[in-house]
Formats: sequence, structure tokens, C-alpha cells
Amino acid sequence: MLEIDFFSQTDPAIIQLANKKLLAVSEDWEKQVWQFIVNWFNPEPATISVFTSGSTGAPQKIQHTKAAMMYSAQQTCTALKLMPGSTALLCLPVNKISGIMMVVRSICNKMKLVCIKPSTTPLDELPEKPNIDFAAFTPMQFHGITKSYSNFKKAEHIRKIILGGEDVRAELLDNILRLQSEVYITFGMTETISHIALKRLNGPTSDKNFKVLPGISVFKDERNCMVIEAPLLGQPHLVTNDVVSIEGPNEFKWLGRIDNVINSGGVKIYPEEIEQQLLKAIEAPYFISSKPKKSGGEKLILVLEKNALKPEEKQELRDAFNALEKLHRPAQVMLVPHFTRTANGKIKRKESVLNPIETIDFS
Repeated sequence: MLEIDFFSQTDPAIIQLANKKLLAVSEDWEKQVWQFIVNWFNPEPATISVFTSGSTGAPQKIQHTKAAMMYSAQQTCTALKLMPGSTALLCLPVNKISGIMMVVRSICNKMKLVCIKPSTTPLDELPEKPNIDFAAFTPMQFHGITKSYSNFKKAEHIRKIILGGEDVRAELLDNILRLQSEVYITFGMTETISHIALKRLNGPTSDKNFKVLPGISVFKDERNCMVIEAPLLGQPHLVTNDVVSIEGPNEFKWLGRIDNVINSGGVKIYPEEIEQQLLKAIEAPYFISSKPKKSGGEKLILVLEKNALKPEEKQELRDAFNALEKLHRPAQVMLVPHFTRTANGKIKRKESVLNPIETIDFS
């Protein structure tokens, strides 16, 4: 664990410290933090290179201007009412946009930054009652936190938490609702310099929809996919493959990825919509996929990260499927021992269905 004080220390002092630490530290994750700080304060180049997650294809290299990254950082700090002198927690890798932006927010907003080696249990190193104002986790990391009573109690001392990278499952949401901390799910991508919208998940002011940050506009194209207009983020007209429902001038509901759309008897089905409906019925990681039907079109399958199903578990699944509308009911359940995931925990759907250990008929 290391602490960097961007609030009290001057920029020259930070630069000097970073160059000194680069010669002394041995762990890669720590070197990445100090190297990024050196690169950030270096006036040339005026851009930062970052790679996309690779969840929907090969990772792509993107250049973001430092000016656009500073704008994004201030947007987040303003939306979450983070003040100079606040303490932020970095437990994400600084070779991805999520970790990079935690450092940039700390620099731009003059915050104190506590850095921890990225892991699935990132709070292990923190004291019993950490004094943290702001932290970002992947849902996988937060799931690891909730599995430990001591770490869950530590999370209660983090005032504001953002989660990004994948959907929040039912078990995780139940734990989030127990927290006094403000917990938000984010919507964004590497192309938009992390998130462009937030949705609070808990508390009396929880949100039904994502709320777009100021200075950003969203609308739908002819495919019902989101188009983002964010000139100050370097994206004057970004066409996405995210299917959305616009719920107001600055609000939207995310329905799924058009890449994942399933055609069943001429009807378009969004797997993510069904996944949301099954949240409270299934604890193990899962997703909805499809197979071609002999009669044409596709049949739905539930892909489950599990080695076997007990008879009572099969019945629970049947009951959950029967509660869905007919076209949304999976015809089969595919068991896969381990899903293929990206470095930040996103499930790679196509790769994960290649080696099932069993397929069970539910039609």
C-alpha cells in the first residue's frame, strides 16, 4: 500500500517523488502508478494512450488528450461532490481507463490517493475503519469484498463507491442495499474516458435510470442504439452498439448490446433484459445466449458457471423460467465450469460457450 498526497504537496514535489520511486520500487503495479504520474506531468505529449477492455473484440489503442481527461475527472468530482483534500482509493490497474482516471481525478481535484495492489479482495490491506471518501471497484472486486465480514464492514467506511465493468447481480445488489455508503453503477467506455452517466443503487435517492453528466447529450439512432455527443471528451458524435430507451432529457435505460441480440421467430430479444429478470433467482454467474433451431431462428439457452445442478436447483430454474414471458424462456441450460473473462472481469460470451461440460434440456 502507498499513499500519495496531491492535496498538500506541490506538483514539482510530486514529480520529484515519482521519479525517485521509479528507481526504487520493484512491484509492477506500483511502478505503473508512478510511471503514469511522470507521464501525466510531462507536457509532451499532450495525449495519453489507453487500450479498450477487449470484451467485444480485440483491444483497441485509443489516444485521449489530457485536457479531455481533466474535464472528465472534474465532471465526476462535481457530480459526486468530492472536495479537495478528500481521500480516494485506487485498487484498479493503471493500464486501463478505470484505474487511470482514479489517478487523474486525484490530481485534478487535489485529493489524497491511497493505492493498493489490484486484486479480487482489495480491502484486505486497509485498517479496520478506513477513512476513504471515494473508491471505484469492478463488481467482481465488490463481490469479493462482500464475501468477507471484516471487509464488508470496511466498505461501510467508504463514503462514495462507483462500480463499473459489468452488471450488478442480485446477491451483490442485496449487499449494496445494506450499505450506508452511496453506491453508483456507471455507464461508459474507454472511448468516453470512463463514465458518462451514473445511477445510484441504494439509499432514499436511488435511481431508476442512468443520469447523464452535464455537457453530454445522448439519443438513439435507427437501430435504437445510443449515440453520444460529448465534444469536451473528444467525442462529438460517438455511435455505440448499446441499445437504450431514452427516459427523459438526461436519462436513459440500458437494454443490452445489439451484438448480443437474438432473433426468435422474427422477434428481437435482448439477452441482458432477461438476465435482469432472472437476477433474484440465480446466484451463480450466468448469461443468456442462443443456438440455431432446426425450424429456423434461434432458441434461448442459459449459460451457467457451474459444474452440476442438483434436482432442487433444476426445479428452481424451471420456476424462474415459467415466470418469464414465453418468448423469454430458455430452452436449455449449459453448464460451464469457468467463464472466460477480460482482465477487469467482464465475461467473454462467445469464448465461454466453447467448452460446456453438460447441456440440459428445459423445453
